[in-house]
Amino acid sequence: MAASVGIEYDGLKQALREIGKIDPALRRQITKDIKSAADPLVSAIKDSIPSSPPLTGQKHNGRTAWKNESKNIVVKVDTRKARKRNLEQGAQFESIGTVKITAKGAALSMADMAGRGPNQTRNRNPLRARPNFAQDLTSKLRTPSRFVWARSDDFIDEVTRNVDKIVQEVMGEAQKRIVKR
Repeated sequence: MAASVGIEYDGLKQALREIGKIDPALRRQITKDIKSAADPLVSAIKDSIPSSPPLTGQKHNGRTAWKNESKNIVVKVDTRKARKRNLEQGAQFESIGTVKITAKGAALSMADMAGRGPNQTRNRNPLRARPNFAQDLTSKLRTPSRFVWARSDDFIDEVTRNVDKIVQEVMGEAQKRIVKR
């Protein structure tokens, strides 16, 4: 499970899909532009992630090891169509964010959201349960969400303004290209 921040725009998914059919190079360039518009937030999130493991138990070579976690912040422009079960109900696209900033990786996801839910240990096996994990992270870092949502409040307006400019250009370009057809 990954923590993420999303921005939803009405009609953008369809416009991007249409542009992708007509001019794939333009579609790729628009995706790059949207990703670069989110750079202030991505940089802030990466700066808030510690370079060394926050807890000593995360120094190992396994799946949950703390490695270069700041590289696990990903920006994705999603134009996925609706799933079959939703198509039957009349949906054309999924109601998920068009622009998503996601923290991937087991260690980063756990450190970001540990202690958020009602079950603090998240494991019924007493040998694997870590009842103090969330408390230790909160004492060393801050309360959950420690990285993604904590920084998004400061930068979401700026990112939204940057993406809005690009969206207006995309919508205008899509209209021009559809009219030319």
